[in-house]
Amino acid sequence: MQKTSVAIFGAGIVGAFIFNTLTLNGVSAILIDKQEDVSMGATKANSGIIHAGYDCLENTLKAKFNVLGNKMYKKIAKRLGEKIVECGSLVVGNKDSLPQLKVLLQRGKHNGVKKLKIVSGKKLKKLEPNLNKNIYYALYAPDAKIISPYHFCISLCEEAILNGGMLKLNYNTTCIKKEKNCFVISNGKEKIITDYIINACAEGVNQIGAMLQEEIIPLSFTKGEYILLDNSEQGLVSRPIFPLPTKQGKGIICAPTVHNNIFCGPTAVDIDKFETSFSFDSLAVIKEQVNKNIENINYKKIIKLYAGVRVKHQDDFLIKSSVKNPNYIVLAGICSPGLSAAPAIAQYILEILCKKGLKTSKIKITKRKPYTNLQSLTKQKINRLIKSNSDYGEMICSCEKITKGEILEVLKGPISPLTTDGIKRRLRVTMGSCQGSFCYPKLLKIMAEFYKTSQEKIIYKGSSSLVVGDIKEGGIYEK
Repeated sequence: MQKTSVAIFGAGIVGAFIFNTLTLNGVSAILIDKQEDVSMGATKANSGIIHAGYDCLENTLKAKFNVLGNKMYKKIAKRLGEKIVECGSLVVGNKDSLPQLKVLLQRGKHNGVKKLKIVSGKKLKKLEPNLNKNIYYALYAPDAKIISPYHFCISLCEEAILNGGMLKLNYNTTCIKKEKNCFVISNGKEKIITDYIINACAEGVNQIGAMLQEEIIPLSFTKGEYILLDNSEQGLVSRPIFPLPTKQGKGIICAPTVHNNIFCGPTAVDIDKFETSFSFDSLAVIKEQVNKNIENINYKKIIKLYAGVRVKHQDDFLIKSSVKNPNYIVLAGICSPGLSAAPAIAQYILEILCKKGLKTSKIKITKRKPYTNLQSLTKQKINRLIKSNSDYGEMICSCEKITKGEILEVLKGPISPLTTDGIKRRLRVTMGSCQGSFCYPKLLKIMAEFYKTSQEKIIYKGSSSLVVGDIKEGGIYEK
């Protein structure tokens, strides 16, 4: 049985920011998720764009928290040691698009977005040389940025753990009871006692609410499919390129990642439940839409097809305290621009809790040390590192240049990943051109040795294993 002040359900980017913000303010907090790692839901397949805030309708929570959150990211990235690229973004259009772009410009100014401007002609071509010849105008938002959403989520949780926060993964909550002045959370094996509950479960928000007899929150699900190009296509675009937005969303875009890949997407397909399959029909849709804005795309360089899901609640974020259980706060529909808004939402949650009586305290913050990235080091530093530890000289992933030393460093970290998928999100092992064809056997061997188990028991993700047995040395054929 564990006692804590605040329990947060949902280890996506919003839950991670809340967990981190509370912990760094001296609050005893626990983050709970039913998955085997953090950032396993919508966060994992997020576009990674910190939007400027011109697209959100005026006087909405989306507009308010988007603009506030955007301003917070640079400082947080520096503290965590996370990469952030201040590249700006463009909304592009043909010769008839000027009136719509002006509407976005005025909306952005109303929302408090700075430095917005409409560009055209040579200035536009200089910003993005590969724009389609039919593109005449664009709204330029210099404040837009790109990050890795799952890297941020992991780093935020690790920093919180280093400063006293607790993380419960693989925790399938079966019961929540209200007892006097606290809540008792159980998975049938162990209990957590807490004064406050924050429900940031995205698609699972109603499952948690139902355990407290809370009203059902209407949700809808929109699947977004993407294609990812090899990092050999770096430079095709320098910033996210958006079409004019529609009622379905911001549209199918072409954008760089912080790891120098290029992605195109997402589609917007309404679905009945949270699922992330990729339909090959969507490939043609993505190509058709992106080609209207960008030229010279080499689709032969596609290395990955994937999908994410946006969980929506009507047209705005829902953040409210329960009438029945005042110390229960629910967040729903934190879809785009949820990533941009997340740090500001976390600060808002802290303010709500303080008004309810939560006590904070000043703590001496333990700084999170970023994992070693050999590609960012000079040859001299790399040689010194290898001399002190030869594991950093053993190449495991040739595509992404990841060594055994870097993998072991992550395995020894505050959240030791239990799956190869978890290693991938932290280090990009298996995310290169070969998609793991050559490095998976080496990675499995390292993980099996580290966890002192067989390679058959190493999981890809969920309950999916990669190895079923040996084909020699007493293996399948001999048996």
